[in-house]
Amino acid sequence: MSSFEIIPVSSAGILDISPASDELSILDSFEALEFEFDDAVDKASRLDYGIAAGSGLLTGLLSVFLGKPLSVEEAAKIGGKEADIIVIDAARAFGCDLPSDKAIFGKDGRCDTEVLSKAIKFLEDKFPIPQDKLTPDFGGGLQHHLRDFSHHPTVLGLFFSILGQFTGTGYGTDTNGDFIKLLFPKNALIGKNVPEKIAIGTFNWLFHLVSDIDGSSQNAGKGAGIPGPVLSLLKELSSTPLFKNVKVNYEESEISFSKWISKLFNGTYFKDAEGKPVRFDFRTEMGLATQLLEQSLFVLVNEVVARVFYTVSRLASEIQSNNIVSLLELDRLDPKSFLPINGRALARMCTVSSGTFLAVNSAGSAIKAGIASKGNGAAFAKAFFLNINYPGIGRFAVACFFDAKYIKEDVATTYRKAMAEHERQKQLREQELRRLSSKYTFLTLSSDQTRLLYSFQSMMVAFDILNTKKEELALAKSKWKDEWEDSICESLETDGDEYFIRSGGQAFDLMEKISNEVEDRSWIDLLVLELSRFKPYYQLGLEENKVYKKLRLKTDYLADVFCKGQDYISNGDVKAIQKAYRHAIGTITGNRKKVAAAAVATLAVTAATAGGALLFAPEIAVLVAGDTVVGLSGAALTSASLAFVGGGSLAVGGMGMAGGTAILTGGGALIGLAGSGVATAATVAAQSSESFVQSECSKLLTFCSEIAVKKYGRYDIALLAQEGMRSCAEELRSEIEQLSSAENRPDKKLISQMNKSLKCMERCEKALEKLHEPK
Repeated sequence: MSSFEIIPVSSAGILDISPASDELSILDSFEALEFEFDDAVDKASRLDYGIAAGSGLLTGLLSVFLGKPLSVEEAAKIGGKEADIIVIDAARAFGCDLPSDKAIFGKDGRCDTEVLSKAIKFLEDKFPIPQDKLTPDFGGGLQHHLRDFSHHPTVLGLFFSILGQFTGTGYGTDTNGDFIKLLFPKNALIGKNVPEKIAIGTFNWLFHLVSDIDGSSQNAGKGAGIPGPVLSLLKELSSTPLFKNVKVNYEESEISFSKWISKLFNGTYFKDAEGKPVRFDFRTEMGLATQLLEQSLFVLVNEVVARVFYTVSRLASEIQSNNIVSLLELDRLDPKSFLPINGRALARMCTVSSGTFLAVNSAGSAIKAGIASKGNGAAFAKAFFLNINYPGIGRFAVACFFDAKYIKEDVATTYRKAMAEHERQKQLREQELRRLSSKYTFLTLSSDQTRLLYSFQSMMVAFDILNTKKEELALAKSKWKDEWEDSICESLETDGDEYFIRSGGQAFDLMEKISNEVEDRSWIDLLVLELSRFKPYYQLGLEENKVYKKLRLKTDYLADVFCKGQDYISNGDVKAIQKAYRHAIGTITGNRKKVAAAAVATLAVTAATAGGALLFAPEIAVLVAGDTVVGLSGAALTSASLAFVGGGSLAVGGMGMAGGTAILTGGGALIGLAGSGVATAATVAAQSSESFVQSECSKLLTFCSEIAVKKYGRYDIALLAQEGMRSCAEELRSEIEQLSSAENRPDKKLISQMNKSLKCMERCEKALEKLHEPK
């Protein structure tokens, strides 16, 4: 007996494969990758990341509790005050005689209307632009600042201002948002030469916009200003073909993107608490910028904490490593080692701190929005986007950008480690498969023996076709035979005529040759057991072929051909094996009174795939192969699963599909998989039908009782099989207990099925125990 022992899978899911002493542990298939701290990284960096996360958590909470939500209404008020100051300062700078700020600014921060009007009028007169002559054509006082691109404080606005000086044309959009060009009137201000044109197009444009940001001289501080950079950009984009046909929901209807922008600018979209319009113009955008600046204070504090800690910790480490004990020795320090500039650790700390800040702020904003909205979806979205910290979003994006290089390196390193681990597991799997093949040699077929099995099965079908009188049925059986052979040849990557032996004489000659090369001829009995259970004409693949339902095997190839073509096993031996199998089914199912019916039912259900090893490939081998066979079905799934179990065509010395068939042939599938480190008996029982477990146990019991013990006196085989079955039963029993006691219990049908499978295993173990060598 082999020195290896089958050790049940522990609760941790690790299978120990041990000879006489402790050896290697194999994890079930693939281990989940854990992206934790690499051992190669300085241990101090763990503290860095902890401090970074803590800083992000603290400042994120402060931003939630102390931060103010964005408000368009409040932004308009803030921006109005700032616009007053800009206009007054600009007018004074160019010589406008105005009172002191103390005299003209009230407690609310706004400027006196008359003084503001004077300043605006001064700037308008000093810095005129020709585009103002097109005011009526661009929508009048309310809309011309939005529709005329030269009134946009953007690069494109500057471009069109200068271009207008050279072309005598104004550029913008009409009422429908279409791009238009309008000629300046003759009295428009146009430079006489290139420097003058550029000067007017640049300086007059800039300070004319300053005069317009706070309304007109007739309605100073309250009238239509100019669109801010954001709204200007949106307006410019709205005239392009890409955005021209975009629709926006507005008051239960759809309007064009261009009209939606107009509503933002003229104040019909946003309303204050009293229902008055709030313009989304340059003043409002300045106010929002001020609010965002206030939000950025929390982001700045988070950044400072992370960088200060980085500096202090690196400086302390540098002092310690250089053994510095006095101030005079500080010149030996390398500033690059502790200054918070660049570096993997610093970049990762910033990513961690900004990411944590954003996560906490987002969660807090969602909670605040949920409370304020009271279940209203639209109100929740609005409240959430007003509460979230936008500088925090920007800082996290920037941190990710600078950390991307290091993240890429980390992912590449992790990937290489994963692939190395995958290769190691693959090699361990191949070693384990070979060990199992050696250990359960009495349940395996070699590649030549497997070829004989498939060839005899093919000839069995051919013999049945030859003796089918109805041409229609014979053609259908031939079609099934071709499809079945293709499914096998697909994984072997060989031609059917090369692999399948078509001549009975050649097959029997190969049987004799193999028998002369090996001492143990029990493989022939195993082959006969598989041939006895082979029931062709089952459905192939996932698509049902109704024609195959009418087909039945009407001939007895084993008695009429096989037994007459060789001298190793007689028809009486075949009948004995078949009788023993029916008796085994009665033992396993616990229903000996209906043995014949049970045998037929079991064969009918388990003949869902090609006989022998192919019997359970779609149900079991796919569990072993995992992602390798994802997306396959039918014959392709069967072939790929068996190839994987056998080591795969790419494995060095891999056994291929024939090897997979050998491991899983002869009734030892449950034992083999339980000891393979790639699937457990519990998984097999849980994912397979009760008939599969009955069939595998019955095959094992038949082989051990009728062939191993009765024919060859191999009691050691029966003992080894019993030990393996006991291991499977214990494992399945433990799995059932865990599932039954779990909080989220599976459906009762699954547990019932597993209990039935357990009963089959227990009966099989008891029957195998009775086969022990008599004392």
